Amino acid sequence: MAEFAHWAAQGADPQAPAQLARCRALLSGPEEREALFTTALDRHDEVAGDFERGRTQLLYGAWLRRRRRPGEARGRLRDALVSFERGGALGWAAQARAELRATGDAGPCEPAGPLALLTPQQLRIARCVAEGATNREVALRLSVSPRTVDHHLRNVFATLGVRSRVELSRMVDRAEKTTAHP
Repeated sequence: MAEFAHWAAQGADPQAPAQLARCRALLSGPEEREALFTTALDRHDEVAGDFERGRTQLLYGAWLRRRRRPGEARGRLRDALVSFERGGALGWAAQARAELRATGDAGPCEPAGPLALLTPQQLRIARCVAEGATNREVALRLSVSPRTVDHHLRNVFATLGVRSRVELSRMVDRAEKTTAHP
């Protein structure tokens, strides 16, 4: 830990201070752990890095769950899941889902029918659009750019063979009903 702290102090990696705080949280006693996790998350906010922030959220959420604080854990674990799915870190996303299930959160249902062909990000965008959100609203909700939403939405249309937001909305609605009531 001392060597990593020395290396982090050099400033070569902007993620290092957050990672150091996370390591300290993992090695600390329970009375200090929460403050150190919070410090790590604050430091993640200072630099870009969805994946490392997701790892901290996952560890913090798992710790909260083990401390029998499932309500607090769910928010951390959901954030971790979004970070991992956004970055395509499927193994890490599976861990976050497993921790979420352990808190009693069933999470979103697996997509049915043609929606199963979509990536997790495309599925989130399709669901938002089906709810009536504009591309800009979807971008704000998912913390991506409107151009990213447009790109994914074009791929959703091509994959599903739909030509309009109305068709997409109907397809998502049918698939969601099938999943809810097989």
